[in-house]
Formats: sequence, structure tokens, C-alpha cells
Amino acid sequence: MIVGLDGRAANEPKRAGIGNYCLELLRAMQTLGGARFRVYLDRAARAGFPVDETNTEIRILPPGRFWTQRILAAELRHHPPDVFLSPGLQLPIACRCPRVATVLDLAYFDYGGYFTWRARTRARIYTRTAACVATHWLAISQATADDMTAQLGIPASRITVTPLGVSATFRPGADTAQCRFIREKYRLVAPYLLYLGRIQPRKNLVRLMEAFAALRAGRSDLPHELIIAGDEGWLTSGIYEAARCSPAHDAIRFLGFVPEEDLPGLISCADALALVSLWEGFGLPVLEAMACGTPVIASNCSSLPEVAGEAAVLVDPFDISSIRNGLERLLADASLRADLSAKGIARSRLFSWENTARLTLQALGKVVE
Repeated sequence: MIVGLDGRAANEPKRAGIGNYCLELLRAMQTLGGARFRVYLDRAARAGFPVDETNTEIRILPPGRFWTQRILAAELRHHPPDVFLSPGLQLPIACRCPRVATVLDLAYFDYGGYFTWRARTRARIYTRTAACVATHWLAISQATADDMTAQLGIPASRITVTPLGVSATFRPGADTAQCRFIREKYRLVAPYLLYLGRIQPRKNLVRLMEAFAALRAGRSDLPHELIIAGDEGWLTSGIYEAARCSPAHDAIRFLGFVPEEDLPGLISCADALALVSLWEGFGLPVLEAMACGTPVIASNCSSLPEVAGEAAVLVDPFDISSIRNGLERLLADASLRADLSAKGIARSRLFSWENTARLTLQALGKVVE
């Protein structure tokens, strides 16, 4: 079976979300056997791009506007693979091979106001186009699959749920030297609560900062800082303004984009990770934190309970007092943190990129048949 794959997201210099998914999925699929891969890029592969020369071919196509519908589609018409997989929703229309789209989330339908007009409109166009041409779909969580059926009318029989995995670099037991390096590099003096992800409104950072400020006002014995790590997304001005105006502004810090090699140490050295998003298609930082043994506070909606199970404190992301009380429970109770750390490590072992790759290849094989 020859699997064609749009690999551009994995070739970005600052990978996040779809880029990490694409890279880890390709790397894991290459190790399983049973398929050959034809990866399409619009520029030379960067250092570290996963290529197994025994079963993977890189085809660099010329860059250009409407690359998917013009350049990639022409390539697929002339040299079709047995099946084409997009790690997102961009599927070429005019080609002969079966096509499979991956849905990370459909937040731009339910929470359209949290996206720019351009991002929201583009995502909806991609989704509607994929709905017309996709032979099959992959969803990264059951919550996303359910939303696809509700929003797009796609029957469950055409959707395969392929939960994400966690890299082996995220593991418990950060040593003293690693924590010292991270603290010195990012000037982290106080104990800290960590947010990891893109800076955008649906991540609910304004309410998280308000809850954090309320906690500090009532618990002077908790000297934590709130560390917000991640690249800029969109509609960020209100988030930065809320940080500047917060009573706890001196304890809120934005690190910006953090290189992949620093993430395990940054997570491991945190007292807790907070992801209280209004919507997540999966919530990979929750899984990465659990794998490191770092306790988690997360939203009680969308896919996050599905990922965290009973290994996290779950809160109502729309209720500031709920977030504040969850933070207090976690940061003030060392025994609770130890319990959640152990549960998180155990739960994280249920997820692997090998399993994601196996489920993906099984779905692609059925499409080819």
C-alpha cells in the first residue's frame, strides 16, 4: 500500500498542534511496516524530518498559491498513491485516489467568535470541501468524532477515532540539573503553574489569569507564578491587556515559543499544568504533563475528560470560582498532587504514537480495500 501524505505541517520551523501530530504520526507509521509512504512538501525537508529510506520517498513540489488544489492535485492525478492522507482538512478536489481527512477539532463552528474572520471562514471552507470529497475521516478523540456527526452529519461508520500519543521524551523524574537548567534559562525563581499552548481566546487564558489572581489574593502562602508558554495565535491583544491589568500582573509571565527540547523539563519542573480551554480536540499538553508526572487541572468539557480520566482536577472553564477552587485544591495539597502524579503516569501509558499509527494504517487499509 502506498500512502501519500501532505507533510508540510511537520516541516514547519515552529511546530505546534497539527505539525507535531503530523511528525509523530509519520515517524510511528514508518516503524510498523505494511506500507510505503510518499510525502509531499513544498520546500526541502528540515533537519530532523523523519525519513526512513527503506519505505519513505520525499517529493518536493514547487511552492505556489492554492498549492493543494493546483500543484498537489496535479501530482496526485499523474502519480496517484493508493490512498492520500491529509493531517488536516486540506484535501485536493480534482484527483482520482481515495482521500482521508483528519479532524483535530471543529471549534470554529461552536466558538467562531474566538477566531479571526479569515481563520474561521477558511477553516469552514476547508471542512465543507472535505465533506464533499473525503472517502473516510480520522478524528483524534471521540468528542471530536461526535461533533463531526452533529455538525457535519458524517455517519460514525465513516469515522475512525485515532487518539494521539505521547513522545518518550516526556517521562517522570526530571533531575536536579535539568530543572536548574530550565529555571536559569527562563529565569524561573518561584514555584510555578504552567500553561502550555498557543495564545488565543478559546484557550480561556483571561479567566485562568482572573482565577489565579483571586487565588493569590486569598492565599499569600502560595507564592506561585503563572507561566504562559506558547507561540502567538490570533486575537491576542485582550489577553495581554488582561495580564497587564491583573492584580497579579507581577506574577504572570509569557515565555513565547518554547523549543521542543525544553518542553519536558519545563513541564516536569512545574507544580501543576493548567489547561482550562473552552474547547480542545484532544489536549496534548495534558497527556504530556501526565507522562512527566506533573499534576493537571483541566476543563470538564470537550475531549479533556476523555484524555485525563480520573488523573486530573476537572473544573468548569466558564466559572472563575470553579477554576480558582481547583487551583487551590491542587497547589495547596501536596498529597493530592502526589496522587494525581501517580495516576497521570499510569494513564499516560494508555496512549502511544504507535497505537495512533496502527489505527491510522488500519483505517487507510480498509479505504484501499
